[in-house]
Order: sequence, then structure tokens, then C-alpha cells
Amino acid sequence: MQLTLNLDAGLAESYGTCREYVASRVHHQGRPQKAIAADMDYSPSDLSRKLSQNPDDSRRFTLDDLEKFIEVTGDKSPVMYLAEKYLMEHGTEIEILERRLAAMKAAAKKSA
Repeated sequence: MQLTLNLDAGLAESYGTCREYVASRVHHQGRPQKAIAADMDYSPSDLSRKLSQNPDDSRRFTLDDLEKFIEVTGDKSPVMYLAEKYLMEHGTEIEILERRLAAMKAAAKKSA
């Protein structure tokens, strides 16, 4: 029997917000940021301002911007980020499996 442990941090553990994750994806698309900005109908500086989320700047990255990013890049990984952050169980794989096992034992006791 072989046990493999994945110690890589998940998306939600690596980035504090979906906007931060999208900002990193803009820089790792393999396309220049100015091309992505143009496809989103923004200037490169406008996209940078939106992604920086400066509290003193009125330009903010919105849900509409997120949808536009996904549409023009085809990059659906921000959806995976949100799913991991809000739909997945948190903890190590072992902790998750232990909770599931405890729940199954409790269910088995009730039905016995």
C-alpha cells in the first residue's frame, strides 16, 4: 500500500481573495496584460487600477469584471477558487477523512 500526501496549498489558502487570485492569473495567462485589458475593453492602466484595489481609488474590480475576465480569457479557474473557498471542506485530507468517518460511524449507530 502506498500513501501519497499533497502538501501544496490550495487556491483558497494561497490567495486571500478571488480578486487577488484573478490578478495573479492576469500575469500568468501567457498573454500580455495589455491584450487581456483590451479584450475586456479596458486600458492596461485601468485594469491594473481595478486589480490593485486601492482604497483611495474609485475604480474597483466588480463581479461584472470577473465575468468579463472569464469570458475573454476562457480561464474558469476563478470559479474553482470560489468553489474551493466556499464549498469544500476545510482542513487537511486526514482531518476531512476523520470527520467523514466519524459521521459514518454515528449514522451506523443510529441505524443499528
